[in-house]
Amino acid sequence: MSDNENEQWGIVELMGHKVVAGKVSKSEMLGAALMRVDVPATSTYPEFTQFYGTSAIYCVTFVSEEVARRTAEQTKVNPVSVYVPDLITREKLDEVVQQYEKRLERLRALPSGGSGEAVPGVADRIEELWEEGEDDDLGPDDDDD
Repeated sequence: MSDNENEQWGIVELMGHKVVAGKVSKSEMLGAALMRVDVPATSTYPEFTQFYGTSAIYCVTFVSEEVARRTAEQTKVNPVSVYVPDLITREKLDEVVQQYEKRLERLRALPSGGSGEAVPGVADRIEELWEEGEDDDLGPDDDDD
C-alpha cells in the first residue's frame, strides 16, 4: 500500500450491503474519479486494493487505523469472488440423454387410446416407468414438497 498524505483510514459502505475498510483515497482511472480503498491484510486474505465509482458508494466513515483494521478483520472481504457454475462432463450428458431416450422408447411402446378415451392401466404403467427412473435423478423430485 502506498503512503499518500491524502489517504485516510475509513470504512466504506457500498450498494449491495458490502463493507470494506482500509486506507481511503481519491484516484482517477479511465477518465473518472474513483475511490481507492487499500484493504489491509487479515487473518484470511492478504492486503489488496479496490476502486469504486461514486455511484456505488453509500457512505464513508473516517476512523482511526485501529478501527479500520478491526473492521477489515471482522468483514474479511474476499478480494476476488468468482462464480463458477457446476458443470457436467460430456460423458455424463451423453449418459443422461441416453437414459431419457430409453424412457421415451418405453413410453412410446405403451398402447394409445386412439379414440381419445383413457386406456385402462396406462396411467399406472407410466407411473411405474417413471418411478423406475427416480434413482437416476431424472424422475420427479419429491423433496420440494
